[in-house]
Amino acid sequence: MSQTLSPEEIAAMVDQKMRDMNPYQELLNNPDPARSLAAMEIMLGTGDESLVRMALEYGILSPNPTVKRVAFETYLQTGPIFSIRFDGSKVEDGDFPRIVRDLWNGTLDADMVGYWRIPVGQYYEVKRCYGVAGDSEENCFVTVNSDGIFLTPYYMNGRAIVADDGSLSGTANLQNVHEPLPFTISLID
Repeated sequence: MSQTLSPEEIAAMVDQKMRDMNPYQELLNNPDPARSLAAMEIMLGTGDESLVRMALEYGILSPNPTVKRVAFETYLQTGPIFSIRFDGSKVEDGDFPRIVRDLWNGTLDADMVGYWRIPVGQYYEVKRCYGVAGDSEENCFVTVNSDGIFLTPYYMNGRAIVADDGSLSGTANLQNVHEPLPFTISLID
């Protein structure tokens, strides 16, 4: 049989939960924004999968655009593999399936949703962008500036923002596809 808790009992349980808070989460939730931001950057750079995930989620889901940007830029330094999801369900251009399948080891499902997996490479200081891992030509893949996040691997030109759900969301043009495509990249699980 279930028991109804009094407001006082719930308040005591909340207080206990707050006392038991993960110490890493406490660092991220520090009331001093500079300390919180520093903790996030350090945790993202540790390489520890659980700390990176916790800090990335904190930063990417932050309502503060500066925190979001710092989280995303620090995440790029870890060399993630972007799984780019193209929604081609409304595309009438017949080249879309071929372009998605033939480039970047792409896949396409029956609903015309395509995926490319592209690894983020090193940062090129002169160009102020990240390249594709393994690309020796120093071409830009990801550029972050005040106008948004620009994705320009071979055959694609897109602009995105970090959406409230923690994904990159935007529109792209693919080579030989004459219609813009919406795309998303999940940043957190």
